[in-house]
Amino acid sequence: MYLTQQFVDDSEEEHQVEECRSMIRAYAFAENAIVSMGDNKLNCSYCYFGGLADVLGLAREERQDVIPSLYEGFIYNRADADDLAHRHADEVAFVHMIKPMTIDNRMDFYLSDSMRLRDKDGVWKTVEHRMFPMIISSNGNFRLMACVYSLAKDEDLRAKIINTRTGEVRIISRKDYESVLSSRELEVLRLIDQGKYSKEIADILSISINTVNRHRQNILEKLNADHAIEACKVARVMGII
Repeated sequence: MYLTQQFVDDSEEEHQVEECRSMIRAYAFAENAIVSMGDNKLNCSYCYFGGLADVLGLAREERQDVIPSLYEGFIYNRADADDLAHRHADEVAFVHMIKPMTIDNRMDFYLSDSMRLRDKDGVWKTVEHRMFPMIISSNGNFRLMACVYSLAKDEDLRAKIINTRTGEVRIISRKDYESVLSSRELEVLRLIDQGKYSKEIADILSISINTVNRHRQNILEKLNADHAIEACKVARVMGII
């Protein structure tokens, strides 16, 4: 979903990146949060560590300003595996919902969900995870996405999409997950999950192998998965297979 995006060289956008880094750094310390802002063009993340880093017991070597990945090991290594899988599914639903909007309208929305992380004493802490689009390139692709982690304060921990302009809150439902894939893509994915090869799927659905392979690629991109096994895992978390 992210690494397949195409980006153009834009000096003004690079200036915006620096502005966003300054903004997010201040935000992390103001809220005692950990913020990881993924740069999908450069495949790296800019990281800032407020007081939550001390609660989780992040070592000095984990607190790098820039990491060469979009995935934060200091979060993933402490997180409950099921919660990580649900977070992935929520992010997929969020991006799918806002992507058809105009660039300006997309910036009004953020995702809020929760996950459990082990603290420095091995005790589970419930942490709110919020995902904000920070820069959307002129061609409509997501350049910067910020993930903010802070100790959960809200009793309602359901995954939700919030419109900061109107205050509207949309609780993510099965319908949001189901809308990510087309009906044909869902058919193909279910057959993949049953262990069918592309030739078998083509015969069952009376379509060409090239069409099957195109559906496979679309499924991977939409579910932000590296391979079919991961795509099936995400789809099972969503409850759509």
